[in-house]
Amino acid sequence: MAVQVTREAWRDLLPRAPQAVIDALASKQYVLDAAGITETRQRLAYFTANIEHECGGFTIPNLTENINYTAERMAQVWPNRFKNAAAVRAKYGTAPGWQKKAFDDIYGNRMGNRPGTSDGSTYIGRGGPQWTGRDGYAACEKKSGILAVSTPESVSQLALQPEICAAFWTWKNLNPKADVGDFTGLVKLWNGGTNGMADRQSLLAGNNPIISRLALATTAAAKVKTLPGGPSTPTPPKEVVKAATKKERNARTAAGAAGGAAGVNEGTKTSTQVADKPFMTSGVAYALIGVAVVAVIVLTIIIARKKAAVIRNWF
Repeated sequence: MAVQVTREAWRDLLPRAPQAVIDALASKQYVLDAAGITETRQRLAYFTANIEHECGGFTIPNLTENINYTAERMAQVWPNRFKNAAAVRAKYGTAPGWQKKAFDDIYGNRMGNRPGTSDGSTYIGRGGPQWTGRDGYAACEKKSGILAVSTPESVSQLALQPEICAAFWTWKNLNPKADVGDFTGLVKLWNGGTNGMADRQSLLAGNNPIISRLALATTAAAKVKTLPGGPSTPTPPKEVVKAATKKERNARTAAGAAGGAAGVNEGTKTSTQVADKPFMTSGVAYALIGVAVVAVIVLTIIIARKKAAVIRNWF
């Protein structure tokens, strides 16, 4: 049985969220369950900390990114594009709606946005996870069934936030990072970098310096440890461990194959290969074998540590 998050618990975790969001999260826990978000307290903790950071705990107006920048702010955000505010004004003017023109230009031909269209100002950050870009909205639609591309405003609907959040979590494949306790790695998958890391970590740890969020972070730290229910299995299933160690296992296989190829090279030279046409010199072959052996050992240790982390966090 997954961690059971009551309506009261959601209110403690997200004290400033609209009631419609709290009601949706409580009544549609099965949506979060299906994405594995509520499978363990660790996943739930990582989920709530990042959602709280991205959308202020579902409090930003209309759950939609505000593009009404000043020229000064735009120059600060994109210093490589604009030397100063005057450069922004020179390019986009100051007439009403100039920001839309700017976003269409800056985000055109990125994240699936089509150049020469209004995609840049249409597929802006929306919903709890702040879905962004036409490709992102297409993924949201595919994962949730919500018509996000044709009706982007639907991503901001309060009653649909469980589906919107679960779709993002699944699309980014965030469970493996949460299972091994890699919070930084999860944030990088979430937004492509470590923007707002200090705030996210403060929310996770319960030490948020922002007074309006301090109660949430403190409550969240306690609630995550005491919520009723627990994982559906006493130990993590094999597929969970495999997902958490997939990259390392693939690298270990590649290292083993490289070392094996070098060994075959040396064996062939002593039997049938023509001496003046070696596949690789003995020095190169033995060096490759040595590197491969070290890589296999190191990767095996990393895999074991990650497996232990998954087991430790399966609570």
